[in-house]
Amino acid sequence: MPRSGVPVPPDLRRSVESRIGATFVLLTQLRVLVIGVTVVVDGQVRGDPWALGVLVLAAVASGAVLAGWEKVVPRLLAQPALLAFDVLAGYAVLQVGGIFGPYFLVTVVTAGLAGLLYRWPVTALLCAQQAVLYYTALYRNAPSEEDGGATMPLLVMLPVFYGVAALAGAVLRRLFDEHAAAEEARWRAEAQAMAAEERTRLARDMHDSLAGTLSGIAMSANSLPAWVRRSPDRAEAEARRIADAARVAIREARSLIAGLRDDPAGVSLGDALRRLAGEWEDRTGVPVRVDAEAGADLPAPRRREMVTIVREALENVRRHAHASSVAIVAAVVGGDLEVRVRDDGKGMPERPDDPGRLDVLSGGGHYGLVGMHERAARAGGRLAVRSIPGGGTEITASMPAADPDPEPARAALGGG
Repeated sequence: MPRSGVPVPPDLRRSVESRIGATFVLLTQLRVLVIGVTVVVDGQVRGDPWALGVLVLAAVASGAVLAGWEKVVPRLLAQPALLAFDVLAGYAVLQVGGIFGPYFLVTVVTAGLAGLLYRWPVTALLCAQQAVLYYTALYRNAPSEEDGGATMPLLVMLPVFYGVAALAGAVLRRLFDEHAAAEEARWRAEAQAMAAEERTRLARDMHDSLAGTLSGIAMSANSLPAWVRRSPDRAEAEARRIADAARVAIREARSLIAGLRDDPAGVSLGDALRRLAGEWEDRTGVPVRVDAEAGADLPAPRRREMVTIVREALENVRRHAHASSVAIVAAVVGGDLEVRVRDDGKGMPERPDDPGRLDVLSGGGHYGLVGMHERAARAGGRLAVRSIPGGGTEITASMPAADPDPEPARAALGGG
């Protein structure tokens, strides 16, 4: 479990392995290229069946490793002894081809792989094994004093390149690890910022909706005994209002719970709308068509408000419209993202398109529309409602498609 208690996404955990795999493939391809060029250029090797066979076998083995590197790399990481067999193969190449030139380069690749895959104790052991086998090949293929006396000091010093290659591989591995650690730290900062924002949103929603509704119920309930004594008719009306408000509180509580369960922060707006519509269609049996324009999306806080508005619109359809079908359309219009929810139900008798008559909507039992207007305004957008008695209802919510200034958000996350 991570220190922050937030699980790290699998993609972040695999980032180091993927970079190691890409470098492993590159180095192995380099080895195959060197072997191929050597066979083509060196006529003496082509004339020696034994030498040619060893080089071809090394190239074929490297090709097989390339073909299945996704399985080979994890095995090598778990079992360093497997790379020791590659060191032995390098000795065979030195034995048949010589200890200088491209044949030596083939073995240097192994040292680079050791530095990339393992920590220093294992890497040092493999490099020492390479050095011992190199000097064995040097002893068995020592040049004569006439032909190679001048190059002998150079040949003796060549194993130093094993350490250099291993160091280069280790530096790459460290860079990969540091990059992955930086990515994880950035992801954790974003996750913590989103969690803090979600807590703030939940507290605001509870204050703006549920707390206000419960407060109204409490006040009405306190005054109910007095109305019972003075005016039974008024008391009956107040009791009905309390019952209606309690139902509204239940709906608001369910909406908050649904928002926590179906938080759309990790998916696009189109996917969130399709998932929401699919669940609602399964529950009600009313078909829903979702048409989301490619690239039509919102920043996470506005996306959450938009999905909640659509959820409330569908709930109104279920409760009031008696519709046989619903269509949801999301598209970018100008600089705003617009979502339309249209049904073919009975419509509403009031004038819901007049924002100044929210009290009328509340009086008619359309509490959801009031909350949808408030959510749209809170996200910097607006809500429009068109309804024809007997001709269905269309709810249009529009919000700015992008943040006007992303710098404050980046600064809050520690970005540059």
